[in-house]
Amino acid sequence: MNYDLSILQDAVKNSTADAWVLYDFRGSNDLAWTIVNLSADAHCTRRWVVVIPSQGRPRKLVHKLERHVLAHVKADEHVYATHEEYDAALRELLAPYHRVAMEYSPMNAIPVASKVDAGTIEHIRSLGKEVVSSANIAQWFTSVLSPTQIAGAEVSGGRLRDIITDAFELIRERVLINETIREYDVQQSIMDALEDAGMVTDAPPIVAIGENAANPHYAPTVTHSSVIGRDMVVVIDAWAKSKAAGAVYADLTWVGYTGAQVPADVARTFDVIVRARNAALQLVQERFAANEPIAGYEVDRAARSVVEAAGLGANFIHRTGHSITTETHGAGANMDDFETHDTRHLLKGTSFSIEPGVYFEGSLGVRTEIDVIIHPDGTVGVPSSPLQQRILPLLADEWRQ
Repeated sequence: MNYDLSILQDAVKNSTADAWVLYDFRGSNDLAWTIVNLSADAHCTRRWVVVIPSQGRPRKLVHKLERHVLAHVKADEHVYATHEEYDAALRELLAPYHRVAMEYSPMNAIPVASKVDAGTIEHIRSLGKEVVSSANIAQWFTSVLSPTQIAGAEVSGGRLRDIITDAFELIRERVLINETIREYDVQQSIMDALEDAGMVTDAPPIVAIGENAANPHYAPTVTHSSVIGRDMVVVIDAWAKSKAAGAVYADLTWVGYTGAQVPADVARTFDVIVRARNAALQLVQERFAANEPIAGYEVDRAARSVVEAAGLGANFIHRTGHSITTETHGAGANMDDFETHDTRHLLKGTSFSIEPGVYFEGSLGVRTEIDVIIHPDGTVGVPSSPLQQRILPLLADEWRQ
């Protein structure tokens, strides 16, 4: 297997399941492939099952034509050819267990955790088994970072913050001398800076003014880009990681204003999401300090309640944050009680974003985004500190925070 058996079994022991049942058919369950260390080009055309009990030796079920596929998995082997043999072998395989965890999400509440088809779940239940979600178990193998990855993420967070600050400096310089600069120009300057810093990204950053910023996923292109002039809100959202193998992303959003003083109403709006961000971060810090569990939906609720209390709930149109791994949007718990009700717990050794925002269609959007790292000892770090507390007045003499 790709992981030490004791680690896998500890994860099962910490769950409510008696065993973790990994099922795959033709690559339908990428997590199962990762756990059993199957290469991406492995030729799997038949169903296979690997059972990892909380204690005792693992078991596997493979087709007679493809015993070689899981030959490297040290487990008691069961073999089938016909569908009758498959049913009988599966019954025997699961006989010792009552509650089994699978890549399944009740009512598909957490789509990223749902990889096993409904028919297979029905089949397992027909054998008298209770099927529970493996979502919390799986997090240990999809989102927990190594000490090296955590250290790298901290460095990347600081570098990315500096690159974003330099992009605001570029905007300031060009606007002050009345030289045309477009969103796309700033975006490309960030891409060049990332390359110089030895960082990569899976997509160019967001640089958005005014009504463009009202679309959280707007990004300029060479053919669609607005001119950045005076007295405009500018949102920069960038994400990148080191080129090193296994590097983890940083993902940050800052907001500037191309004037010497930010309008009072815009400043008040930004203050709402700053308070929302801080409330979410504080809750995470308090729970880990007390060694108490916290689920992703609770973090979202802490931020969203602040925005709702300010009368802007209808303008907060996305979740509060997402898991961050070697992918910008990782497979771990999201800070979400909006798009989904994410009941997965935040784990030590993981990273995620907190990014509340409010958007007014056709006129304005503002967002503040930080990355949070839960260290293995439970301390909560924010690698991109200091946090943005106010919109940057780019044309003021003292515009930097």
